[in-house]
Amino acid sequence: MFKQNTESEEAVVIIPEIYGINQYIRDWEDFFKDQGYEPFCVDLSGRNHVYEYSESNEAYHDFMTDIGFDRFKQIEIYINELKVYYKKIFVFGSSVGATIAWRLTESGCCDGMIGYYGSRIRDYLEVNPVCPCLLVFSGQEKSFELQSIIPQLEQKDKVETLVLPGKHGFADPHGKDFHEQSGKKALDVVKCFLCELEKSEKI
Repeated sequence: MFKQNTESEEAVVIIPEIYGINQYIRDWEDFFKDQGYEPFCVDLSGRNHVYEYSESNEAYHDFMTDIGFDRFKQIEIYINELKVYYKKIFVFGSSVGATIAWRLTESGCCDGMIGYYGSRIRDYLEVNPVCPCLLVFSGQEKSFELQSIIPQLEQKDKVETLVLPGKHGFADPHGKDFHEQSGKKALDVVKCFLCELEKSEKI
C-alpha cells in the first residue's frame, strides 16, 4: 500500500459494480480527483477483468460465487492500511459496491460513505453507520420494493437518502438506462454532501 504522488490528505476508496473497473468507474475516479480526493479503485475479482454490459448474467454469477458481500472485510483491511497516509478516507460504491460500502460503515474505518442504487442494502438493514452516509436510489427498482426500506434507513441518525427518477444504473452514461437529468441531480447532491463533510470537519 502506498500514497500516490499528490498533496491530497483525503482519499476515496471506490468499490465497483459486478462489471469491474470499467469506464463508468473510471469516470468516478476522475470526478473525485477533480474534487481534490485521491481515488483508489478496488478490483473485487483480483483479476483486473472487466465484463461487458451484455455479460451481466455471467458477471453476477461470478460475483455471487467468487466475491460476495462479505468482501467488505478485506476492504476494511485495505482502508486501514491507507490510513497511514491519509487523514480522511471515504468510500463510494455503485450497485453491489454500494452494499459492500454500506457494510463498512459500522466499523469506524471510513469517515463517510456514498452509495448509488445499492439494492441489496435491504438485506443489511441492521447496519448502524457511525459515519455520514448518502444513499442514492433509482425510483424504478425491479428487484424489490424501494418504499419498504426507505423509512427504515431514514430512521438512522447518519443516513441521508435520495430517490430519483430512472432505473437501476441511471447515472451511468455508458449504459442503456442512463437518465441524464437524474444523473446530474445526483452528482450535485454528492458535491453538496462532500462539502458538508468538509465543513463538519472544520467545526
